[in-house]
Amino acid sequence: MLSISEARALIAQTVHVLPPLRVPLAQAHGRTLRESLTADEDIPAFDRSAMDGYAIRADDPATEFRVVCEIPAGTVPTRAIGPGECARIFTGSPIPEGGTQVIVQEVAQRSGDAVTFSQRGKGINIRSRGEDAREGSVLIERGTQLGAVELSLCAQLGKCAPLIAPRPRILHIATGSELVAPDEIPEAGKIRDSNSTLIAALAAEAGAEIAHQFRVGDDPAQLVGAISGTDIGSWDMLLLSGGASVGDHDFGARTLRELGFSLHFTQLNLRPGKPLIFATRGRHLAFVIPGNPLSHLVCWHLVIRAALDMLAIGAIEFALVEAPLGGDVALKGNPRETWWPARIAWENSGAKFLPLKWQSSGDLTGIIGLDALIRVPAGITAVQPGETISARLVRAL
Repeated sequence: MLSISEARALIAQTVHVLPPLRVPLAQAHGRTLRESLTADEDIPAFDRSAMDGYAIRADDPATEFRVVCEIPAGTVPTRAIGPGECARIFTGSPIPEGGTQVIVQEVAQRSGDAVTFSQRGKGINIRSRGEDAREGSVLIERGTQLGAVELSLCAQLGKCAPLIAPRPRILHIATGSELVAPDEIPEAGKIRDSNSTLIAALAAEAGAEIAHQFRVGDDPAQLVGAISGTDIGSWDMLLLSGGASVGDHDFGARTLRELGFSLHFTQLNLRPGKPLIFATRGRHLAFVIPGNPLSHLVCWHLVIRAALDMLAIGAIEFALVEAPLGGDVALKGNPRETWWPARIAWENSGAKFLPLKWQSSGDLTGIIGLDALIRVPAGITAVQPGETISARLVRAL
């Protein structure tokens, strides 16, 4: 069986990155930048006033100044400032030649064109050309997620159509003759389909989109028909919920082979989520996920998300954080690498991971409040309370 790290390495070698696209700023929020953005000019592009007031020569010994011009924001100074002279100026206005200090209007006493100041101070109150950034400097790195601040800077730079990562498109099919829609009352032997809602929410969190979503019974022909009936150009990743194991009704691997996919692995050294299948056909990729919801979550955050990263940005972003194990119960080890659901508790000493008491990989009630997945390495006896552990965050703090 492959380890989780080996599975991600295989995905990195196999998955082809999708071509980037340009979108207007109004559509770029939350998207990942696929180019670095540089300053086309100095920022600020000219020396400008940081205050409303009067521009003077900082070394001018005069005690009274004559106002020789007024410079509203958005205009260009028409003359220089000489000794004993000043210019009425406003926040953002260009500094006239000769001006090296702005005296704030709160300390100015003006009578006609004559101005005196109750104090001068040492502050120049001028934003100098290039003090924020010099022409050619990189201001937003490739791979940055564009939030409100980044988009505002794009606007300031005139980058109105940034090159961004596309949203990978997912074809998701929940399999199982026992499944009914969430708004139905299940008959005896039936259960409501929760995985379709789970996958749709996880896709939205990852910046992907659901292109198609179906529910089919345990019928191989019906499953093949549902997949074949979609426009091949409308999706990048196929996800099959259920059918990953080796039971009589688990036909995920057989279906993928029938559709021309090449299987790269059919199980991982993972708990929960061991019978995860990964396959590709040209630039399309597919996963068959063990049907239980917790297995879905673990497989998604440890493996499937890596494939989405490769599709979107051509690199896998997989970071772990460390903190002590909280609570008073040790986590038992297992021959397989285990990822235990946990929430984060903040105490005076800092953050701690508190394991959640899930009963099985089909238990959603036990993982409410899930913040992270604790890594319990394969083959160890136990992780003791207070011991520093690694975890994968699944919810932003």
